[in-house]
Amino acid sequence: MTGAPSAALAPELSLEAQLERIATIGYPTKRDEAWRYAPHTILHQLAFGPSGVVDAAVLSGIDDQIPTLAGPRIVVVNGVFDEARSDITVLADGLELLLPGHGAHGVVEHGVVEHGAVLPDPGRADAPDAFAALNDAYSGVGVGVHVAAGHHIVAPIHIVTISAPAGTQNATCSRVAIQLDAGSSATVVETRLGVGSEFGGANTRTTISLGDNASFDHIIVQDVPSTQVHLSHTEATQSTGSELTARLFNLGAVYGRLAYDVHLTGDGARVDLSGLYFGRGDQTLDQQINVIHAAENCTSRQAFRGVLDDESTGIFNGGIEVRPGANGTEAEQSNDNLLLSNRAEANTQPRLEILADDVACKHGATVGQLNDEAMYYLRTRGIAAEAARRLLINGFADQVVHDVGIEALRTWITQRLGHDDD
Repeated sequence: MTGAPSAALAPELSLEAQLERIATIGYPTKRDEAWRYAPHTILHQLAFGPSGVVDAAVLSGIDDQIPTLAGPRIVVVNGVFDEARSDITVLADGLELLLPGHGAHGVVEHGVVEHGAVLPDPGRADAPDAFAALNDAYSGVGVGVHVAAGHHIVAPIHIVTISAPAGTQNATCSRVAIQLDAGSSATVVETRLGVGSEFGGANTRTTISLGDNASFDHIIVQDVPSTQVHLSHTEATQSTGSELTARLFNLGAVYGRLAYDVHLTGDGARVDLSGLYFGRGDQTLDQQINVIHAAENCTSRQAFRGVLDDESTGIFNGGIEVRPGANGTEAEQSNDNLLLSNRAEANTQPRLEILADDVACKHGATVGQLNDEAMYYLRTRGIAAEAARRLLINGFADQVVHDVGIEALRTWITQRLGHDDD
């Protein structure tokens, strides 16, 4: 599964050391709870390698797939910055960007920074599995977003990553690092797309650091082709009084994995995570969510919904960990699944680990089918069976979609799901 990792990110590690590190960590197996339902046979067909420029003809038609949003747009294809498809000509005061493979020419006039605290530590020794280590080795500089203290960025920052598998190396890695300083606010939308019909995949890592009283909205839309694998891991650290709102949409890929870990390290930090996974065919859509309460009076919410048709599989493995001393914690978690076929499968595992006093935590999960009484009610009012079925599905899914505050993106998602945004 590996070739020769690039040493650009971790020059202190030799090529041999990086390869040895990946081999030592080892690839996950079904014995690893977080990877229990993953299609391991498919994962072992991925061949990762360094970033490379993609022929323009391969990207034909991709522009029509990208949502049109206000604000700056950064497009990365197989780990390489695509300047032609990006728009960074106007940046708000207090916003700095770092772009992969972008030289010094034009950097100053575009407000782009090549180096800064927004980059994660590339040589981390605690990579949880070989896929994380592969990302460290291959993702290069990555995209960096930095918002200075006290600045409020109104327009969403749109980061589009496109995977284009080709040849014997069919998988690439990319990285996004986001840092909001104290008292700042911003919205980042990450749209993950793919092109072509060849098998392959992408491995993405996003790190988020929120300063005291910072406010951040994060939206991820994963919609790569059904021939591809998408592996995603987001790690967020929140300081005192900070607020994170994340909306995750897991729609494409033969295996789409969205892992999201949040570490509440400052008193009074708040996080609100919700998501929708919508499976068809033989898709496996995997949500791995974990929130650590490590400070007092923090609040967390997890609310995920799955719609599963045909022979698709949905996975929700959600954890709440309340560490000693995290008194005053308020945490809730829910996972609801709607099965549209008797061949579809939902695997849900809500988890609570409470090691502190004076906490209020609750969780719940449901797996069901379309409500017969609701169907009967709609049919008796002259609504055809298929239209009634669609109304009920939309009503279930739209509770997450309607939380998206960007109208253009909300419209794009509802059209992707096959219904209008009423």
